Amino acid sequence: MELFLFIFYLIYVAMALTPLMVIFILQNRDMQTFIYENIIFNNLIVALCIIVIALLLSYLYIYCVRKYHQDTESELMKCSEIEIAEPKYIPIYIAYFVIAVSIDNWIVFGVVFILIYLLILKGKFSYFNPYLLFLGYHFYEVSIDINRSKYAKYKIFLISNQTIKTIKKCGHLIRLNDFTYLDKRSKNE
Repeated sequence: MELFLFIFYLIYVAMALTPLMVIFILQNRDMQTFIYENIIFNNLIVALCIIVIALLLSYLYIYCVRKYHQDTESELMKCSEIEIAEPKYIPIYIAYFVIAVSIDNWIVFGVVFILIYLLILKGKFSYFNPYLLFLGYHFYEVSIDINRSKYAKYKIFLISNQTIKTIKKCGHLIRLNDFTYLDKRSKNE
């Protein structure tokens, strides 16, 4: 199951980059010609199909992590501050759109896509997925203060379908990596 979740994680990160691909398809004349000659659909339908598939796979990844993640014990941490993370990460995706608009060659697009994909995998924002915003999820940066005399204060990235305004302790969490957690609670809890 660990291997399945890891492979699905790699797909999940790629799905987060599909808006880059959609913008490229919509603005690229060569791609439009290819689609018109080889596929009956127009490029808008292809773009919508990509978005729907990416949305479904993003949701399915979160569902699988909640259901099958091996770490069944909830993490409990003392929180000192919580802040909404979307305003920090959305501009990054807007920059990807600008890049996609400026590229007109499939090979260059492929190289840029792979480089951005690898940077996201190595970066701390690999779990940010804009499709989850449409599914009602929120992204937070939570400052954790375990024991000031022993450890430094640090921040975790929290994915939750709850609207969190005040918090003293974080519970019901699944650890995705050292600094990323998924809230196990459902929307109605």
